[in-house]
This record gives sequence, C-alpha cells and structure tokens, in this order.
Amino acid sequence: MPLNERKIITIILDECQNIEERCDGYREELVDVVTDIITAERQHRVHGTNIQQKVNDKCNTAGRFLAEKRGHATAAGEDS
Repeated sequence: MPLNERKIITIILDECQNIEERCDGYREELVDVVTDIITAERQHRVHGTNIQQKVNDKCNTAGRFLAEKRGHATAAGEDS
C-alpha cells in the first residue's frame, strides 16, 4: 500500500476514535465499517466490483446498529 494511502487510512481511523461515543460499541462499529469500505474500494480497483452497492450496504448496516443500540437504550431508560 502506498505511503499516502496508509497516511489517509491512519488519519481516518484516528478521527473515528475522536467521534462521540453515541452508544456502547459505536466507535468500534464505525472503524469496522470504514475498514470494510476501504477494503471494498481496494477490491473495486482490482476487480471492478460494484462499489456503490457495497458502500450502501455498509452504511445501512452501521445505521441499523446505531438504531438498535439507541432503541435498547431508550427502552431501558423507560423501564426505570
């Protein structure tokens, strides 16, 4: 991997750690999604995969994760 790509990835991953933790596991989920998107992009360059669909799928998965976590937090708060 070229040095400039490595630097960009390092910056993105560092920024993920500075994002507000909206629920337990949020930052880890975000890092996983970013990693998956970067991997999909690299595969796209080599094999011409359908990158747009893969990125959409990853974003939707992250959105569902956050919605589920927030839903559980809200439901737990209502039970108190």
